[in-house]
Amino acid sequence: MNRDLPVIAESLWHQADFIQAFGKASRGAYQVNVANGWWEDRNAIMASGMPSVVPLVVIGCLGLVQSEASEAIEAARKQPQGAWGDYLTKDTLVRELAGTVVRCMDLATRFDLPLAEAIVEEIKANAERGYKHGGKAA
Repeated sequence: MNRDLPVIAESLWHQADFIQAFGKASRGAYQVNVANGWWEDRNAIMASGMPSVVPLVVIGCLGLVQSEASEAIEAARKQPQGAWGDYLTKDTLVRELAGTVVRCMDLATRFDLPLAEAIVEEIKANAERGYKHGGKAA
């Protein structure tokens, strides 16, 4: 590929910096949700020993991720584009996108998933793909 790659795709230093900062933010998001009681019932259910219960909890958490993404769709549909980036106001597009990411951070932290590392790898993989790789429409 002849085009310039994003800094995060080329620089191990930038990757490590991102991974460290994102990991710290993820742990903070998770700690807030634990302190607010959102993991009490989930952890109790998972501790029950019932077979296949952990995937059900994860699926429930992914449903919350999807609900945040749906709220972002609603914000994009209803709000003027000029309001999308208002990060101080609840229910704006950027805040709903942030909610989606925070839900992912929470889930990944609870299950000790290397989300920051996976994001770096995904960016690197996308940077290496060709223009609309495979002729995809979106």
